[in-house]
Amino acid sequence: MLIKNFIKDGYLVTNEIFHEDQIESLRKEINEEFAINGNPLQKKLVNFKNINLAKKIIDFYHHSSIQDVLYQIKKNYDTDVALLPPFEVHKNYHVNLKEFLGWHRDCGGELQYDYCKNILYSDNYFFSKIGIYLQKNENYGGSIDIIKKSHKNFSKKKIILRKIMSIPLKFVIFFHKYLNNFYNIFPEKLIMFCLNAIKLNPKLGTAVFFDSRIVHRGSPITKKNLDKVEFKKGKYHASLPENVNKFSIYCQVGNTKSIDSYMFDRLKRNGNSHELKSWINEIDLITKLDKNLLSQTNLVLDLIKEKYKKYL
Repeated sequence: MLIKNFIKDGYLVTNEIFHEDQIESLRKEINEEFAINGNPLQKKLVNFKNINLAKKIIDFYHHSSIQDVLYQIKKNYDTDVALLPPFEVHKNYHVNLKEFLGWHRDCGGELQYDYCKNILYSDNYFFSKIGIYLQKNENYGGSIDIIKKSHKNFSKKKIILRKIMSIPLKFVIFFHKYLNNFYNIFPEKLIMFCLNAIKLNPKLGTAVFFDSRIVHRGSPITKKNLDKVEFKKGKYHASLPENVNKFSIYCQVGNTKSIDSYMFDRLKRNGNSHELKSWINEIDLITKLDKNLLSQTNLVLDLIKEKYKKYL
């Protein structure tokens, strides 16, 4: 079962959702959609001008390859789960290794609160992103890197072990920050080896589920190609040759417990007090495009809406 891979590795790759021969036309349509707004970094499906394209992307989530994984999650964790916002597409989201390393946990902010840590440490915690990547992961990136097993050791008894396991990353962060020119001389493969990290290269037409606790990043452009690309300073955004544009389709999936931890952190952040309201609005709009997509949502969100109703 695929869910066993998720528990063991912190990620899984689904079976094929669509055929590789659909990729070029899909990339072309998305590129045209982004051009309408001056090529932003990301765009939510509910804001697409091309409604048919938005519906085409939403249809991916109905595919048996996605639905089978959701069924396995529900059965294994004995909990209701639902697909969650934001439902969006990224264009040329890239790590500039001259400025950033990009490694992070999606749950990173939650680790500063004991309330959240108790949830993150629980056996039936489940929160994941789903990424669908419309290119191979090659010299200009295209998918994600993960540090193997970094989703493990989330318990009170294993805090010290988790901190020990994070030492190589802390060293690399120090190396990158204070000896950046020297860092850029070293082959990234060697640094990845030291971090026990791997570069995922999922088959085109599949989706990747990855645990919010796993340390990951968007696979960066190779060092030899960095000078061929124009980055927006201070941002994870690059301008690339048209034939190597990077398109990534994302949403989230989780259960009530995990969403509680997520919102406990996010709603405390400056400028983020609207996030739950934004989720609800997005769900309402997507439901108008596809009434069946979010049939499970209320089962996992009703308690969240009640608990955080002052933000709605």
